[in-house]
This record gives sequence, C-alpha cells and structure tokens, in this order.
Amino acid sequence: MNSSIEKDISKVVFTVREINCKTCALAIEKQVKKLDGVKAVKTAIMLNKVIVEYDPLKIDISTIKRVVNKTGYSSYLTTAES
Repeated sequence: MNSSIEKDISKVVFTVREINCKTCALAIEKQVKKLDGVKAVKTAIMLNKVIVEYDPLKIDISTIKRVVNKTGYSSYLTTAES
C-alpha cells in the first residue's frame, strides 16, 4: 500500500544562491509548503538548495519554481526525479 503512495511522489531540487541564513530558508519553506500537492520542503543552506517532494498530479515544477521566485529569490532547477 505504501509503495503506491510513494510512487505518486516526485522530488525536485532547486539551486537558490541567495539562501544564506535560516530566515531566508524559512521564508521559502513557508511559501512552498502552502501549495496544494507539496508534501515536504527542506532547505540546505550550505548547499544553496531547496528540496521539494510533491504530487505531480496536483502541482508541477514550474508552479513550485514560480513561488520560490516570488519570495524574492531566484532559482534554477538542479534535478528532478519522478
């Protein structure tokens, strides 16, 4: 049962060069977590990465990226896994 749920979850990693403190990371996490279809958000400050687990049937990568950018940080796609 869990394997079918896990198959529906994809992961995307964005590089956001301007992440340099916990406040920056929390601002991004807070906005991305609000999106319907986003299951988890983690930031790796030292790596300048935002890792998002999401349901591709509910939301797409471009929408997630747009929200990251709306928080005031420019991002680009590093990796995407389905």
